[in-house]
Amino acid sequence: MPTLIRPLLFCCLVAVATSSAAQGNPGGRGAEARPGVDFDRMTRIEREDFGVAPSRDLHRGAMHGPTPASIPGGQVITTQGLVALAQRRDVAVAVIDVLGQPEQLPNAIAGGWLSQAGSFDDPVQAQATQWLAQLSQGRKDTPLVFYCLSRECWMSYNAALRAIRAGYTNVLWYRGGLEAWKAAGLPTQGATGAPAPGPQAMNAPAPDRGSNATGQRGGAGNPTGLPSSFVPVQPMPRAHTAAPPASLTIGRGRFFTFAVPPGWRVGEEGQYAVTLIAPDNHAMTLMVGNSGLPLNTAPDQFAFRKLSVTGPRNLALGSGRQASPAQGFTQAVEYDVSYVSNAGQPARGVVKVSMAPGYDSTVMVVTAAVATADRWPQYASWLPLVAEQVSATDGNAFGRRGIMAQNLQNSMAYGEALNRYRAWSQQNWQGVTDQRNASVDRRNAEFRENLGAVQTYNNPFGGAPPVELSTQHTHYWVDRQGRMVGTDDPRADPNVGSTGEWRRMERVVR
Repeated sequence: MPTLIRPLLFCCLVAVATSSAAQGNPGGRGAEARPGVDFDRMTRIEREDFGVAPSRDLHRGAMHGPTPASIPGGQVITTQGLVALAQRRDVAVAVIDVLGQPEQLPNAIAGGWLSQAGSFDDPVQAQATQWLAQLSQGRKDTPLVFYCLSRECWMSYNAALRAIRAGYTNVLWYRGGLEAWKAAGLPTQGATGAPAPGPQAMNAPAPDRGSNATGQRGGAGNPTGLPSSFVPVQPMPRAHTAAPPASLTIGRGRFFTFAVPPGWRVGEEGQYAVTLIAPDNHAMTLMVGNSGLPLNTAPDQFAFRKLSVTGPRNLALGSGRQASPAQGFTQAVEYDVSYVSNAGQPARGVVKVSMAPGYDSTVMVVTAAVATADRWPQYASWLPLVAEQVSATDGNAFGRRGIMAQNLQNSMAYGEALNRYRAWSQQNWQGVTDQRNASVDRRNAEFRENLGAVQTYNNPFGGAPPVELSTQHTHYWVDRQGRMVGTDDPRADPNVGSTGEWRRMERVVR
């Protein structure tokens, strides 16, 4: 096993920048730490204890929130410590970015998928063990630095725990993350999705392990029989998603009927509002409305006022866009919504305001579908549809001047809407979920590719579904047996000198 004698370019860059700063050399071209940085003060901030107990288990809640001040089995490294580590010439450091933002630390390795929740027995952990072994060349004492946004980001904590569980003894959690790095005026680069460095990039040149002493290809370290420029790879495990339910039941209260996904419960059902809550309390739908409102009532203000009743923090509505109104209404405006719940969890969702203007007043109804921010992508394509399936059945709904009591026409419209809704819910939901499933798959794939450092490839041999592969390599090939290899050499061809048939895998363009 070669000795780790050559540090990454990242280390050299920071070391040179720090040396220039120490000598007062302005020729660092912005790479050195910002003059006057108080590293002692930064260290105190980065190590601030929020009172969150450290855990050896993966964090399964919202990924944005206060984190522990320590990590079992690993060490917290500060900006000052990371710069000092970079100055060492006798050790190679792998800096792994699990944030996936357009800006990253120099030469960081994309590894957002390592931050997934779950368990240490899941496919993600198995893939992590294999990936880290390739990254470190099997050296369990290789320094691995994990970072995300800030000390209120759990993604790097999860990734570090996965490395610790894989047996690595020098796991460094850069708790301050990208924000602390930039606050020190240290250099960053645009995210490139750079592949993880293989042994040749991390260490001194190593012999071609694709050949043995007699010049033959293959061997125990390379079962594909290909040159060492090709590395065997495995498809990435697909993340669990909250798929649309296969069926809905019809709930009926005194004033409304509504669609209830399996396992969900009714949180409130009164004269003005209906709420439905997911079994794990991470998602909900809301319908709330009023009749007899002034004709000039602004829909965004009405929505903001209704959502503010629960006391969320940092409630914000996006720009309004025209939408299809609920049955019995004539117009609607839809907004993206975000806030922080009373429990401190960031939430996202969609809120729609449907309006039915009358002679001297209007009726407004807000339907909202929200979930914790980390799970919203799983619900975005189907939960708003469930939120809208509410029909008034009592003339006093939304107040004394309820829609059904307001005039016969609206009453008939709601009666017809109720009948259509029942037929739709009982007979046609499966067709709707099929379409929504396809939408969920597309959105989740895009989400994983953007934040999870994965890419989707087609199998050129046909008959096999697309597979997700990490951004560890820039080119992938597959043979008829389904074996896959990756390489960073665009000119490399595994068919040269091989008795098998290999075909290049093409990325799926979305």
